[in-house]
Amino acid sequence: MKKNLVFLLTAIAGLGLSSCEKEVVKEVLTDSQGTATLKFDARYGDQDFELNKKYDYKLTNESGTYNLQFDFNRFRYWVSNVKLINAAGQEVLVPNSYYLVEETQELVVDHSNDVYPATKREEIQLKNIPVGQYKSIKFSIGVEPKYNDNFSLTTGELGVLNGMGFDDGWMWFTSYKFLNLKGNIYWADGNPNKKALLWDIGSNELYTGAEKEVAFDKNIEISGTSTSTINFNVDVKELLSTTPYPWANNTISQTTKDLMKSLRDTFLSKAIVFKGTESKTK
Repeated sequence: MKKNLVFLLTAIAGLGLSSCEKEVVKEVLTDSQGTATLKFDARYGDQDFELNKKYDYKLTNESGTYNLQFDFNRFRYWVSNVKLINAAGQEVLVPNSYYLVEETQELVVDHSNDVYPATKREEIQLKNIPVGQYKSIKFSIGVEPKYNDNFSLTTGELGVLNGMGFDDGWMWFTSYKFLNLKGNIYWADGNPNKKALLWDIGSNELYTGAEKEVAFDKNIEISGTSTSTINFNVDVKELLSTTPYPWANNTISQTTKDLMKSLRDTFLSKAIVFKGTESKTK
């Protein structure tokens, strides 16, 4: 919060009267920018999302109904180019807004042997937002071509040491993964077989159309004296509806472009659900 000092000079003077001049300094606080919190609460249906926990999943497709189970050891995605829309309908871009939301075990980043620590991150702090009333939000999932095509350009949290470009055999060595879901699939009916699950999305082509816009339940106020939280649930169970054949389509990546698009669209339209806003005075 910027502080402007306004000096009010009060002079007491009279013709032919000796007086003392007194300078009164009054501090006026002018709020030009504020902050907000963007929260993505990972869920599996009505349960909290946890790594290495088996979740039941009833699959129905044209062949019948099947009982499966899934566990997960990695769930990561880029949230980028966050914009708040003010009461007048103007878009305000949050500066350097590139954030990695994730729940992951420790991983070794290929081609560097760096170790990325186990991390759980569901909250994003949006900073340097002009004060005012805001009625909606826009954000994208992924990284636009300017940065996706050139790892030497960095902004926000973008960088190669987080394993979102090089690990797990990603073939596009000069681009980012936009979303990464990793785990295992099991039959729940006594079949001992299992398969590794590895679902990724990326590419400049998929960045087009990767923006989500949500209107708030009520306007939020950004100021130096109050803070607001914008809440979303992110339902991993909904992501599994990307394909009616997850056992066969246990890998989604650059060789399955149609499935990558379906995974992106499912994530944006079904998995990310707005839950409301909260505001409180600092």
